[in-house]
Amino acid sequence: MNLKELLSKAKKLQTNAYVPYSHFRVAAIVILKNGQEITGVNVENAAFPATICAERTALAQVITLGYQKTDIEALFLITDSISLGSPCGICRQFMIEIMPLTAKVFISNCNSKDDKDLKIIKVQDLLPFAFMPESLKGNKK
Repeated sequence: MNLKELLSKAKKLQTNAYVPYSHFRVAAIVILKNGQEITGVNVENAAFPATICAERTALAQVITLGYQKTDIEALFLITDSISLGSPCGICRQFMIEIMPLTAKVFISNCNSKDDKDLKIIKVQDLLPFAFMPESLKGNKK
């Protein structure tokens, strides 16, 4: 996985974001174990709750294309932030469910020039005390 190349691809992909309200472009690239890359950008809507983040756009495509959680190696994220802009809470919950907990997340921003400017974190560290599928089991009698 060439991180400098991913950074370049992500910066180009950001231009596809539909952000007429915030003007804050985000792009995500999911890297599968077979080397395939699945992309996503944020898509805003005047009814703000209908907006979808880049991470969820890309991960939903992974599932749509028939891949499984175990097929995912990593997610590369870039934002228009001056500082590192990490995934929102909804995306973190989505990532906990759709990605392997040990998968890496590479976080970059508009100032990132190479792989030294990236933050690397595992999915499991994004959302401590996450609501997991097994949390739904409850107290059935």
